[in-house]
Amino acid sequence: MIEIKLKELIKEKGYEGVSYRKLSKEIGISHLPLWKMANGEDYNPSLQMLDKLCAFFDAQPNDLLVYKKR
Repeated sequence: MIEIKLKELIKEKGYEGVSYRKLSKEIGISHLPLWKMANGEDYNPSLQMLDKLCAFFDAQPNDLLVYKKR
């Protein structure tokens, strides 16, 4: 199972406390998918979305995604 570590990345990069709506405008992603990814909701982001997140946070995909055995 692949987990999205968006909440951890947001905290690590100093955006903790910033609303998902504000982040979504800066990143160029709708706030609802951003919230779902950050809060562990079942959501399958596109590669384009992952690319935007990595570019915004100056991160690599492995900073954002982790594989965990079920």
